[in-house]
Amino acid sequence: MSLHFIFTVDGDWKAYFNRNLSEEKRKPNENTLANLIEREIHLAKSLLNGRFIHFVHASPRAKEYFSKPQFITLWKQIEQNGGNIGVHCHEEDPYLKYYYNQADRMRKAITDLAQGLKSNGLSPKSYRGGFMTFSPKLIPILEENEIFIDFSCEPGRYLMHGDKLVSDWRNAPTNYYRLNYKDHRRSGDSKVFEIPVGSANGNFLNFEKSSLWKIWQIARNLKKQATENIVVSVLAHTYEFSQPLKLLKIKLGLLILRIYGKFINVAEAREVIGN
Repeated sequence: MSLHFIFTVDGDWKAYFNRNLSEEKRKPNENTLANLIEREIHLAKSLLNGRFIHFVHASPRAKEYFSKPQFITLWKQIEQNGGNIGVHCHEEDPYLKYYYNQADRMRKAITDLAQGLKSNGLSPKSYRGGFMTFSPKLIPILEENEIFIDFSCEPGRYLMHGDKLVSDWRNAPTNYYRLNYKDHRRSGDSKVFEIPVGSANGNFLNFEKSSLWKIWQIARNLKKQATENIVVSVLAHTYEFSQPLKLLKIKLGLLILRIYGKFINVAEAREVIGN
């Protein structure tokens, strides 16, 4: 039995989350983001044989922004290298309103992004909610769009903004499982598999949250548990690629993880977890 990692990068930019900036300054910058995504591609190609998922951002602030020709070229390059493109819906007004539990609104957001990517010759096969949000209402929507792997789970996560519940993954499994139509934190019989962020002892394979020491500890603990196939994700964000020290941390972290497990893409993950 083996330990498998999937390196995932959420395609977010830092200003999106800053409510102190003007609306104009919170918008994405095409050339800046394209350069950062090129760094993602180069890193994945040099260390992981191209295997990673870039989750394409869509939000009320940037509905079709990442369908511009410059980005479509990058998405195609990722797929050609053996990586994948995923759907990443930030359907919210950050820290104020969240719409992930509204089925009609989420159906439009997910379908518009997924079908827009497909119309450009791409093959989105996975989903992650902004802020790791999820609701059982999303499962049929993902199935309708032939998206059969979700990456929204950070086991144990319980995120509130004021009195608003944003994300709840309490008591969720720490290894892959089929989502339950009634409770996304339980195993069920839907067509959608959940692949959680790798974790151990309350720490996560999330470069923004965990030190390299913690990354090493998690990898070592997961390896000890690998009496069955384990498939977990490793999380980074596009904005982290803008800072040399954070980029170095990601590189070193991937090298550490590579000692303990194998990095795979979505097709290879399906082979491990089955259909």
